[in-house]
Amino acid sequence: MGQGGGLSADIEKGPLQAIVRHDGRLDVLCCLVDGAPLALPQLTAMTGMPTAAVSHYVDLLCSFGLVAKVAGPDGGDSLYTTTLDEHPDWVRAAIEKHRRCD
Repeated sequence: MGQGGGLSADIEKGPLQAIVRHDGRLDVLCCLVDGAPLALPQLTAMTGMPTAAVSHYVDLLCSFGLVAKVAGPDGGDSLYTTTLDEHPDWVRAAIEKHRRCD
């Protein structure tokens, strides 16, 4: 077996997989995956995690392109939404599996 695309794909999957397979970050993604964009206070309330933790997870998920910030209505709180279309199917599958376990 050569070191072609397979090795490269495994290397690229590594960091994303580590980001996705984390209970706190999966909790945030579960809140966002099907619904309307949510503000940080809403995510904090829904997950039951401290605001600082949710903020950190959202920033990390944004940096990997899993979550995007969108403008809030009337210039209020920023809203966040998932951006999973460009990611492999296993990302959505991991979110759905986590949702069923909660």
